Amino acid sequence: MRSTFYGLEIARKGLHVSQKGLDVTAHNIANANTPGYTRQRLVTSSIEPSAYSSGLFTYTSKGQVGGGVEIQQLTQVRDKFIDMQYRRENTKLGEWTAKTDALRYIEDVFREPSDAGLNAVLADFFSDLQELSKYPESKEIRTLVRQDAIKLCETLHHYYDQLIQLQGEQDTAIAITINEINDKIMSIRDLNEQIFRFEIGGERANDLRDQRNLLVDELSNLIKIDYYETPEGKFRIDINGMPLVDHVHCQTLEVVKDVDNPAGEGLDKLYSIKWSGTNMEVPIAGGKLKGYLDIRDGKTPDRMGIPYFIEQLNKFAETLVTEFNAIHNRGYTLPEDNESSRTGIDFFATTDKDGNPIKITAKNIRLSQEILDSVYNIAASAQQVDSKDPNKPGDNEIALELAGLRNRKDIPVVGNFEDFTKMIIADLAVESSHSQKMLEGQQILTDSLDITRLSISGVSIDEEMTMIIQYQHAYSAAARAISAMDEALEILINRTGLVGR
Repeated sequence: MRSTFYGLEIARKGLHVSQKGLDVTAHNIANANTPGYTRQRLVTSSIEPSAYSSGLFTYTSKGQVGGGVEIQQLTQVRDKFIDMQYRRENTKLGEWTAKTDALRYIEDVFREPSDAGLNAVLADFFSDLQELSKYPESKEIRTLVRQDAIKLCETLHHYYDQLIQLQGEQDTAIAITINEINDKIMSIRDLNEQIFRFEIGGERANDLRDQRNLLVDELSNLIKIDYYETPEGKFRIDINGMPLVDHVHCQTLEVVKDVDNPAGEGLDKLYSIKWSGTNMEVPIAGGKLKGYLDIRDGKTPDRMGIPYFIEQLNKFAETLVTEFNAIHNRGYTLPEDNESSRTGIDFFATTDKDGNPIKITAKNIRLSQEILDSVYNIAASAQQVDSKDPNKPGDNEIALELAGLRNRKDIPVVGNFEDFTKMIIADLAVESSHSQKMLEGQQILTDSLDITRLSISGVSIDEEMTMIIQYQHAYSAAARAISAMDEALEILINRTGLVGR
């Protein structure tokens, strides 16, 4: 037979569970706006009736009441599949964010369409040459040709310098991101140790798990990762099958300046990403890191980055110098100060200060020293010019031919100069627009998954208020049961045997 006090113990357990439920609910409400917090729920179960022994046999009496209620665990309300989906899309979001930001900057550098853009500057230069063909003897027009040629060179220099600067910034961003990754994985490793130590006794370290989940979310935005937790509670994060975090151990990353610049000039060496203490490169398949790398190193039409646009500008500069000088060299200068008309003069420089041949790029394109010294050295005539000899007045054929470069469609490499520059801008516009659309779509998808996740894991104040009322009523009922049993025991103890006295 059960003790008379058995009911009191059942009611006491009910009080304890209700109090615990109120504590959990209050904790949820307090963290309703805490980033990364997952709402918690108290999982309970009934206690089976206890059996009693008599000799060799164990009995459970008919109609025996159970032992009340007990707490099974304090669990988190999370959907691991939604978590996996969110982090996968968050990785893509990070990649497109990095690409879009960089491509927007490149668009700002090119400033198209605008009066200061390459197309406008090139058009002004050819218009000046057209005017020179009409008035080859005009010093003012010759000066205008030289000034707009200088402006064209300076525009190319500006584009080049800005692109190289951006490339350096992307390289620095890679190093900063690697430091962020290392900080996060070391924090995850520390949390793994705390969680494992706490849960080894059967408890659940829910708040520590929230901190770890938030770090994994942030890490997924920086780099593509795989992760899983073993049945023993050991947590692991991999990059392409290699462990980044293995329970209480982690392998950090490092950057080493040992990569040749794909642009072929500018920054001598760029960062590679390697496993710390090894010479093994880390494969980067997603996240902001991939976006930074694609912009920094991209050199092909399917991976347009800074080297691709620098290469296009270099093609333009080299072809312009080659074709322009080939025509200009055949022309004759305008005599000045009783000097003879000269030929074979380069309009653009093709050598360095020491006279050594150079490969023309957007970085080093400039006017020859002869043109800088005097505008009369601009060749406009196909015949020798002698101001004192009426039989040698000169002509405008070279100026016409130079101006005609604007409309030629058969120029090697570029086809047509203006069309080529428009193609560069069009490539950039298409790539930037594509990146922007991918970012917008990815943002919508990621936000949608986050909303779905919050609908499952987030705290609903209305729901928690309902739980408060539920636990409050249960607590009051358990307390009332104790009062009733106390009254019954008081009658049993103090009044038994008093009847009939």
